[in-house]
Amino acid sequence: MEDKDIKLIKLDPLAEKLDKAGMKGGVGKLPKPKLSKEGKAALKQATKDNLKYSRYVSKAGRKGDFGTPLMSRAAAKQLKTAAKESTLKSELDYPLIAKFPKNISTKAKNEARIYLKKRKKEYEKDAKFFQKRGYNNGGLIKGFPKLAKRGF
Repeated sequence: MEDKDIKLIKLDPLAEKLDKAGMKGGVGKLPKPKLSKEGKAALKQATKDNLKYSRYVSKAGRKGDFGTPLMSRAAAKQLKTAAKESTLKSELDYPLIAKFPKNISTKAKNEARIYLKKRKKEYEKDAKFFQKRGYNNGGLIKGFPKLAKRGF
């Protein structure tokens, strides 16, 4: 893979001048993957199908059921995206029992599933980061918000 294949979004205003001068480096980030119109429709349908579960998990995450509030939110996001991904996977595996509208193609469903899989990996990394820091134990202590972030 050459340098020309990777396109970074430059955050540094001087990056363009540095590139012209032959220098490399500077602050940059990789662009987020974009979904097609059909892929967005499949993602929207998966979100609609998992709405009740997502609300329940979000509420549990805000309460701190999975540890400290920081860890809980990361775990809740991971669970919600995993549920949406499994909905799309079941749609691909068993098309005869389809709940999705027929105008959404299997290619779009697969694209949305892969997108959610990548997002789930990001949330897993966040959860592991908080776990290494010791944020997975504890919960909200009334009157001591600083202790709630660290756990008790």
